[in-house]
Amino acid sequence: MSLYRRRICIYCSATILFVIIQLSVYLFYSAAPDCRNKLEISIPENLSDKASIFKINTRVLCWIPTTLKRLDRAVVVYDTWAKRCDQSIFVIGGSRPSPVPDASKYPFPIAYLDNEKIEEYKLLSEKVLLSLLHIYNNYVKDYDWFFKGDDDTFVIVENLRHFLRRHPSNGSFYYGYTAKTPDRFYTSGGAGYVLSQTALLHFGEEILTKPEKRKLCDKDHAEDVNIAYCLAKIGIFPMNARDYQLREKFHPMTFQEHFMGNFTQWIEKNAQFAQKPGEECCSPWTISFHSMNPDEMKMMHFLLYHIQKASV
Repeated sequence: MSLYRRRICIYCSATILFVIIQLSVYLFYSAAPDCRNKLEISIPENLSDKASIFKINTRVLCWIPTTLKRLDRAVVVYDTWAKRCDQSIFVIGGSRPSPVPDASKYPFPIAYLDNEKIEEYKLLSEKVLLSLLHIYNNYVKDYDWFFKGDDDTFVIVENLRHFLRRHPSNGSFYYGYTAKTPDRFYTSGGAGYVLSQTALLHFGEEILTKPEKRKLCDKDHAEDVNIAYCLAKIGIFPMNARDYQLREKFHPMTFQEHFMGNFTQWIEKNAQFAQKPGEECCSPWTISFHSMNPDEMKMMHFLLYHIQKASV
């Protein structure tokens, strides 16, 4: 065997061994309930991307709940970040209107859930569950990850992919900004959360396709708490999404609020980890911000994708 082939074999063996160790750690800790939320299988952001095995599971479907009255906001979401996903779907309660929205003005897929009542805020949990059921029925085998963002969420999709490349999509878990209630952890709906394909498959089989079980998930007025309650019933828990220096990647407020340290009482009370202002507020690999109006989204998009730094 040539020296070159020997080196290739050694490299491949080391890569396979590393994957086996990572999965073994996951299986060991996932069996311990008190460790589930602390577990993070990840490759550090500053590691070379030469390990191409971690680049294969990044087919991302993004879905965004909205309403017919907010389509002008939805088109800004689509134009700035949602079209960077492999597939983006905007979800609306009620039947398809006549005439349908002008495709030249709103050039994105819209899923209608045939239930106008779910547009009431108190029924937002049911809207989210029906949205996930629609995605489960139509897309679950086609994508590795399923990201939910609101129509006032801004997402840096490239960083979302960068994060997901370092996590296996065949594990039953999900990621986002982790908050807490007295008895459980959950991911903030506004900051966005992303379910693995296996998590959505399990969720669909055990709960989404069974209306009587969906009703049991309605324990709180907040949809993100209810989703966490539902997922926990079948052993699916949120995982740590901070970077290797413990900085947040998903953010439930605007960048300005996080950077200036203008944290709401909800953040102060419910955040899993203490929030930091200034440069420690946000990971360089940040994925999302929330409560962004259309003008702020356009500005963020311009700064990220059009401003260039000259080489001196």
